[in-house]
Amino acid sequence: MTGAGVQGGDAPDGEDLPDGGIAVRVSDVSLFFGSRPALADVNLTIRAGELLAVVGENGAGKSTLVGCLGGVLAPHRGRIAIHGRDPASASRNGDLAVVWQDMALCDNLSVTGNLFLGSEIGRVFLSRRKMNRQVRDHLARVGLGPEHLRRRIGELSGGERQAVAIARALMVRPRVLVLDEPTSALGVQETHRIERLLRDLRRDGLAIILVSHRTEQVFGLADRVVALRHGRVVGDLSTVEAHVDDIVALMSGLDVDSAARRHLAQLSGLVDQLAEVEPSASLPIIVTALSTAMGNQQLCLHLMSPDAPGELVLRAWVGAAESDLAELRQVPVGRQGGSIGEAVASRLPIVAGDLRHRAAPGPVSMWSVPIQGAGEVYGVLSGLAEVPGRPQQDQIRLASVYASLAATAIERERLLNDFTRRNRVLESLRGVLAALAGPGTLPSSLATALGALVRGLGARSAALVERTDPDRITIQATSTTDPRRDAQSVVRVLTRPRGEPSPGSDPNGSSVDVLPFDISGRDFVLGVEWARPGERTADTEELLVNAVRSLRLAVQRDLTHAAQAEAELLRRIRDLQNDFIRRLSHELRTPLTAITGYATTLRATDVTWDAESERRFLDAIVSVSQRMSRLVEDLLDTAAISSGNMTLHEDWCDMCTVLRAATAAVPDRGQQVVINTRPLVPLWGDHDRLEQVLVNLLDNAVTHGGSHITVEARTDDDQMVIEVADDGPGIPAELRDDAFLAYIRGDTAQPGAGLGLAICKAIVEAHQGDLRILEVDGGAKVRVSLPLRAEPEGVR
Repeated sequence: MTGAGVQGGDAPDGEDLPDGGIAVRVSDVSLFFGSRPALADVNLTIRAGELLAVVGENGAGKSTLVGCLGGVLAPHRGRIAIHGRDPASASRNGDLAVVWQDMALCDNLSVTGNLFLGSEIGRVFLSRRKMNRQVRDHLARVGLGPEHLRRRIGELSGGERQAVAIARALMVRPRVLVLDEPTSALGVQETHRIERLLRDLRRDGLAIILVSHRTEQVFGLADRVVALRHGRVVGDLSTVEAHVDDIVALMSGLDVDSAARRHLAQLSGLVDQLAEVEPSASLPIIVTALSTAMGNQQLCLHLMSPDAPGELVLRAWVGAAESDLAELRQVPVGRQGGSIGEAVASRLPIVAGDLRHRAAPGPVSMWSVPIQGAGEVYGVLSGLAEVPGRPQQDQIRLASVYASLAATAIERERLLNDFTRRNRVLESLRGVLAALAGPGTLPSSLATALGALVRGLGARSAALVERTDPDRITIQATSTTDPRRDAQSVVRVLTRPRGEPSPGSDPNGSSVDVLPFDISGRDFVLGVEWARPGERTADTEELLVNAVRSLRLAVQRDLTHAAQAEAELLRRIRDLQNDFIRRLSHELRTPLTAITGYATTLRATDVTWDAESERRFLDAIVSVSQRMSRLVEDLLDTAAISSGNMTLHEDWCDMCTVLRAATAAVPDRGQQVVINTRPLVPLWGDHDRLEQVLVNLLDNAVTHGGSHITVEARTDDDQMVIEVADDGPGIPAELRDDAFLAYIRGDTAQPGAGLGLAICKAIVEAHQGDLRILEVDGGAKVRVSLPLRAEPEGVR
């Protein structure tokens, strides 16, 4: 955004030269936010050594004017000249310094660091000693001592922070100082300190522009007051000739000069001010504003004590003598508390016009107005006087209005505290729930959840245990902030009876909350330990109850999932058992039927068999018995593989011998078996198990293959490769991924349990090898890859 307001460069304007007396000139400045004018044709001047106050209601354009003076905002029309320069040039040249409303300080830096922040550019070295010496002088000027040099900004009070911001602005030795609401969030004493400083700076010849909403303050400081309304200057008056009511009327757009109008304007300004400050700072501001509205009367404000029922505690005062405050620090409720105590008891304004008959020192007259909220009395607002007399009725009514403001401020602070407390509880519960709902296992989730619970409660440790019997517990999870404690020591402390002191090194003793709960007949206990009983907060019980509910749901969910998984596992085991029994009965029934038939035939007494027939029957019985034996061996091997108990008896093997033995063990069914071997090196492995693999592969090829079977063995680099191929129908594509699983068989009428390939794969992998089915155009091909390992050390 550009405009004419900051045009003109660094060339001095003749009428704005220092000898002309004009330090700042704002000429016909206008600035728009969209189509809405924030400033409209603003004109003002200020001379060296003059303090100009700019006042106005919220939205009048005060902060926008400060932004233009500081060079942050560029007007659309008009011109601003500061000692003949535009604001940006004047700021760079050191003629202008601005103290913004938020002060722009770094809380984590020291006072010295804040004063030099930004000014270190161009300096090769910054001596801390020289920095402290320069800072000490500037801090002394704003009323701060050398003890503030190394203090962090976050540790300072509001008045001290404001003084540091002003000191930083004065380090450049400006000729024009602009301050935006420098005392809006300060107490009475801190405000007075800043006001004294501004008077001293004005006497030193600085031109000061003070933006404030406190009309009574600017009349005590300023030479002139400029009033803004809706972005326009509606008044430029001398504080010697004008009255506070005139400025208030101009700000509010009112023409009637009356006490009611004056009080309404003051209340309007007070409400705006209270909306900008923390709730805890509202009560002193209300008391000060009422004192000003009632002609600087002595006032005090008492609230009900949270620690001592029936007692009122002094929370704010203005103008009261120290001798009176000593008596008013704590006041009982009721007649014995004078007008203050009676106002609470009766909930009505009480006036004591003449207290000279009292033997105790104190004010001569006094009135008290109760501060009443929703169904209860929060405290009392009282006025003191050193002469007898009764206040006018309209003063009591005015005090009641301010008491209502105090009640609203108290309720606002309570709501904020309750919101903060509930937010803290919700954040703690969110941490617990996030941990319990995470992807981790239950033990790790419980430990993380207990850690979040300990932090949320401000406790020292927590544990979740299960009582399996009266004298035995099982630790589910623990969390502690004390690294010297292990899980067992935490559990020993947390399983004591509720509230029993800890015998630890803490002189005050720790305290424990023990919360038992049960899940499906199982007893669980959540224990939380605090280092001291006083560390418990009001929301402890709520957080503990919700935490127990969350932990119960998490454990119940885990138990439910475990039960579901166990039920699913049992169902699968039952299905496997039924399938196994079905397959076993099928595989055993056929050979048993054949054996029974041949044996019955041989035993028949009415038939005489020749020797050749008897030999043929006996060979059939032996063949079927061997198949049954292989089936039983396959079942035993499968069981050993499943349980991880299969053992290898390894030695050097001649694979040519293994191949010949395997080929001889396969029954001859008329197929042509061709073995192609190249020179093979010895292989370290289990001879019998490797033969079993080849027998199974050849038997599958003979049983399911075609008329031609090929076995090829070769050595490739550091592996021995054996491939068994046939020209039969091959293995269906949909079975190739599952062919090595137990009990998986294709659509075939040939007998078998579907265990052969699964056993072969387990044996090959036990030799650190690989077994896979290769894709070929016709038939089937299976490859066995075995590593050529060296003899293990220690084997002889």
